[in-house]
Amino acid sequence: MQKQIIKYSFLVVTIIGLSLLSCVKEVDFDQADDLEISPVIESSLIFFEGQANNFLLNTNEIISIKDSVTVEFFDSAFIVDNLIKSEFVFEAVNSINRGFQVRVDFINDVEQEVHTFTLTASPSTDGNDVLSNHTEVFEDEKLEALKSTTKIVFTLSLLPGETISQSTPGRIQLKSKAIFYLNIGEEL
Repeated sequence: MQKQIIKYSFLVVTIIGLSLLSCVKEVDFDQADDLEISPVIESSLIFFEGQANNFLLNTNEIISIKDSVTVEFFDSAFIVDNLIKSEFVFEAVNSINRGFQVRVDFINDVEQEVHTFTLTASPSTDGNDVLSNHTEVFEDEKLEALKSTTKIVFTLSLLPGETISQSTPGRIQLKSKAIFYLNIGEEL
């Protein structure tokens, strides 16, 4: 029993001695006030794929297709305070012998257009895929317009060219993503 007490006493004295002799750098807890986090978040925005004959209704050509998405998070306090930049990246793949234009409208809560841009998908003359890209960068005034957006309207329109019929070959594919750059600082 006495050997165990001596053994434990020696162990306790050794630990205390080592801790007193150890080098410890002074810790500055005020560094937490300077903490800054800069995450980048990517989100899918839209995806559309259609065959050439999807642009027909009772053998009549449909000139445009329109869709919209409601986005009610841009005006949240977190986004308003921390979003420093955004990019909307669009990619169109077209194998139809007809060009397309994609118009993207940003609408605020009183149905006013605050920003718009277009992307043109070139026609395919040989049936092979033709790739078209567009990146819309939101900074400064454009970023403020984005933060006031509550709805995004997408309009896909046929450009003038050869009439589409039930036997017209090819497809159009449109996909996009939004990239959000945040800077979260001292407000944590």
